[in-house]
Amino acid sequence: MASQALSGAAPGGGDSGVHGGDSGAPAALVLVGNVGQEYVQSTLTTMDPMSAIQDIQSRGALQDPRCQPLVGLLDQLGLTRAETHRHVLQAATRELLARIDGMQSDRLLPLLEASFPYIGIADLRAVPLAVLSRLQPVPASFLKQLATDKDLFWDLPVGVQRQVWELDKKLLQAHALPLVVGYTFEMATAMRGLDMDESLPQELLQAAAPGGRPLSKVAQPGRKMLRSGSAALQRLTRMVGKSRQIYKGIVELCILRYRDSDSLYVGMAEAALCALRSQLLMALHDLGETELCTKESCHKLAWTLDACLKDRKLDQRRLRELANIFQPYEAAEARLRSATARASHRGGMRITIRVPSRGGVDEDAESAGAPGASLAEEPQRELADMGMVLRDPSTFHMIIHHVLRRLEAATEEEMLPKDDRELVFTTRLLQLAVGCRAMMRERRYHFAEVNPELLTTFYPTLSAIMLDVMLRQAEAEEAAEGEEALAPSEPDYEDANIQQLALLLPKDELMRKITQVYLLERLAAGDLTTGKLLLHAVARAMEAMSDKSIPEFAAFGFTLALRMQNLLKGGKCGVKDGLWQLAVDQVLVKLVDSVTQTHEEVLRLLLAAAPKLDAMELSNYLTRTLNNSKKSRKRFKKRKLFESYDADGLAGGYGSAGGYASASDYGDGGYSSAGGYGMPRGGAAADTSADGVRATYALFAKAKLELNPAIAPKLFEYLGETAAG
Repeated sequence: MASQALSGAAPGGGDSGVHGGDSGAPAALVLVGNVGQEYVQSTLTTMDPMSAIQDIQSRGALQDPRCQPLVGLLDQLGLTRAETHRHVLQAATRELLARIDGMQSDRLLPLLEASFPYIGIADLRAVPLAVLSRLQPVPASFLKQLATDKDLFWDLPVGVQRQVWELDKKLLQAHALPLVVGYTFEMATAMRGLDMDESLPQELLQAAAPGGRPLSKVAQPGRKMLRSGSAALQRLTRMVGKSRQIYKGIVELCILRYRDSDSLYVGMAEAALCALRSQLLMALHDLGETELCTKESCHKLAWTLDACLKDRKLDQRRLRELANIFQPYEAAEARLRSATARASHRGGMRITIRVPSRGGVDEDAESAGAPGASLAEEPQRELADMGMVLRDPSTFHMIIHHVLRRLEAATEEEMLPKDDRELVFTTRLLQLAVGCRAMMRERRYHFAEVNPELLTTFYPTLSAIMLDVMLRQAEAEEAAEGEEALAPSEPDYEDANIQQLALLLPKDELMRKITQVYLLERLAAGDLTTGKLLLHAVARAMEAMSDKSIPEFAAFGFTLALRMQNLLKGGKCGVKDGLWQLAVDQVLVKLVDSVTQTHEEVLRLLLAAAPKLDAMELSNYLTRTLNNSKKSRKRFKKRKLFESYDADGLAGGYGSAGGYASASDYGDGGYSSAGGYGMPRGGAAADTSADGVRATYALFAKAKLELNPAIAPKLFEYLGETAAG
């Protein structure tokens, strides 16, 4: 009967395109959906009740005369007309879907035109969806209608969804935005961004973490494993498929959010966007999307750096590859310098017109509109993409470690930093990473020469400090050979090099980052004298800088807190030592306002020191951390609200950003808490409070029984206020 119904009662009363015939008769009215509702209403209001019912039954019945006896038989067997028609519809749908699978392409479009009006009806949706999945390409008129129905969109075949995104890039950005933001909230993203020790020299790993985090970096998940374990990243790759248009749209969304961030300094959120810029490309590389990846200007750069991170170092072969990648831009820069010199020699004036950045710096990426074609017309714009790839925190820190090795080698060889070509080249890479956001805003792109102040002032200053380190090490080795006890040298905070460094650091982010990494290396090596000197310079620089710069120091604060925990537990540092005063009192208690993970790690350091601190000292520290962290705790609360928001019903498709901050949603990936790589830390590891740190604060009342509301009023006031959260 289903076959009879399908052949004799095609949509429209005529031929549906299944058989290809044309009766020439006008299409009969199909009483389905709104049309049927309007007809029933009109009939009941214009005819007497019995005549109206008969007319509706006649028009709504199966039109093939062969069906009537069978329907009557089923009536006698106790089946209702609704049940009979439902079974006929299901059987007819199955048969039509089977025909669609083998249907010629020229017959698909007529069938889509006949069935598309009923795509909003759940029982009839399978037919137009089946046609859409086979029709390539889908006409734009249909795609535009599909883009307007949010609920229907997520039922579409993924290939059709991609065609809609290619047509409507604003819709693409709206759907990709929760995933882009979600990636920045993922635990693995945060932990890699905060880890300044990821490329720490092998000989320092054991000293850096005696009994702390796992020592072997090989045991930690590699970047490929992290990419495959990232829910947000994998969903973005499914959105992209093989579509270069969609890939470019998502990449431009990352660029816009990075460029237009309202933060004056690059914090963890901005750095995570740079990580996504490189990891989305490498995730597609992992999936074998060769054609798409090879057309990307920064693919070779991202692939080379990914290989370097796997080895945790920049070797000579990889450096040559990087030099070859940037050779065209180096040549362009040389031509520009030559042209500028000639113009200057002739006495001419070179006028440069700067195009202002589109919108304000606080402009949201979505409100900035769809990816603009105008950006592709800007000369050497790919340098900004390369800068974001280089600004990926893992890559950025690895190159800094290499710069320090080269500067140490130049110091030993008594070579000026400007004469070491490898040092100069890798410094230019770091400059591109730091300066790419300014390039985007000014829309002027170039592979600039190294900042003269960095080459002629900062590097020589740091080199002089390195020389002092080498001399102290030589003295210690001589004393050890003579079996003499060498008293630890006291740091000279009035040293000219330290004074010079303190003046340089507030001026330049790259100088600050290089100094921070070297400071952490010296502490890992047990060189507390140099560590104190560098901490003194950093503390003075922080005093000279605005509080708005605090998010930039998040990774430094996180890694420094871990380092101090290990020194404290190893007995190399006490709570009365000068190192503690510099690291904790002058630096870390200020940096609790950077990100929640850094805040938590500072609290863990204080927990470790609690037995050695009296109750009043501990109370003072907790009062300062609570007062200093108001902004970051407020940001965390807003983030929790964002996570609980369903992003306009996108959960039916690619979800909201809600689960992305939760490590449990990703199987941890080896990062179960803010403080350790897969190591259960207790307390805040499962903190579900509104501000993310209450569970850790609650541990102090148990760890230090002398604490009470009289001695620590701020702590107990905070715990009371947040108890309900």
